[in-house]
Amino acid sequence: MMRSRQEIVGQIEATVSGGAGDQVDALYGAPWHTAALVNGVIALLAVLVGGVLLAAHSRRTGTASWIKALALGGAVLGALGMLVAGGMYLDLFAAQPQLPTAPALGGG
Repeated sequence: MMRSRQEIVGQIEATVSGGAGDQVDALYGAPWHTAALVNGVIALLAVLVGGVLLAAHSRRTGTASWIKALALGGAVLGALGMLVAGGMYLDLFAAQPQLPTAPALGGG
């Protein structure tokens, strides 16, 4: 996605037209935010599954220790995934490309 962002930035610098703002949002913004939402949902599922398994097996005495460790690992990785997905959605890692302002026509 970062490579496609660089390509779009290059295209913006090469040609500036009136409808390019919508094209930038359609080609870059929407897929980036969609990927962030999908990643966030998967991370939330990992947190929920890990949390439920950890809660279910934490008080049992006969549970193997690897089950608790695996559930805790899944919950922690899910939480980390939610942080990354939130950062992607809020454009904390790379801002959406902006069109440069066009010079004013006519001298007055």
